Amino acid sequence: MRTNCLYVLVALLLSAVLFSCVPQQKATTHQQQLAVLDSQLMAHSLKLKELEAKRQTKQTDNEIDDTASNRIQKYIGVTTTEIDKLVAQNSILIGNTVVEREDWNKLKNALALSKETSKLIADKVNFINDLINRNMVVKLDQDVLFEPGKYTVSSAVAQAIGKFFEPAAKEIDLFTQKYPDFPLSLVITAKGYADGTTIAEGSSLYKDLVEGIKLSGVKPDDKELNKELSRKRAAAVIELFKLYTKDRSTMGGSVRNIIFVTEGKGESLPSNKVGDYNLADARRRVVLLFWSVFPE
Repeated sequence: MRTNCLYVLVALLLSAVLFSCVPQQKATTHQQQLAVLDSQLMAHSLKLKELEAKRQTKQTDNEIDDTASNRIQKYIGVTTTEIDKLVAQNSILIGNTVVEREDWNKLKNALALSKETSKLIADKVNFINDLINRNMVVKLDQDVLFEPGKYTVSSAVAQAIGKFFEPAAKEIDLFTQKYPDFPLSLVITAKGYADGTTIAEGSSLYKDLVEGIKLSGVKPDDKELNKELSRKRAAAVIELFKLYTKDRSTMGGSVRNIIFVTEGKGESLPSNKVGDYNLADARRRVVLLFWSVFPE
């Protein structure tokens, strides 16, 4: 009888020990898997730093519009913070030499969360990498699109406008087709630039531009006039792009929202890579058409 009681006591003690302890080999395996995932997350973080540097370079070189640049910067920052927070939480569990029963569920949950999050972050990094490495700007020569002293496009040019817009439309098609499961927002920005020549006072163009500026009786200077001219030309390009893309069946298949932005940059220089612009330089008379796509 006493022997039976002893066996029962031993069995109860073993059960208590088994219930309260976690097999360390299994825990170690989970910790190793978690460490691998953290290494992947840190690699994503380094990639995001590289992409942030590329974003800054593209913005400096006027190869990306301000709206896209700011949104990409924010997207990179949020994703980097998400990585840092997850890695910090995981490091505590990875560093435990002995995993107690109360930590076991934490370890399992952390591993499951890290697997899921790592995949989502990888998708985000690939998306941003693909976007930044694409050509997101098309340069349109105003001397081809507009007659001297005009900001409207002739019907002949309008009919042939497809050849000017096709590069941007093709890039948008290719990009959105790669991400059919992403609900996307598309931003199209036209930046107009002008040279530094004087617009003759009293001319029909002068009168039209003054009406658009409306400075309450204050006579506008050449910079203000050229800025208004560049804005009107950029606006004309946006309207033409809307017409061109209206009937395209493939453009923006996964795009849920399209935003059009017009900017008149006036006598600002369109490229910092050109060091020999002159006052009436034809290279300053351009409209830069930017596109960018973002997950909603």
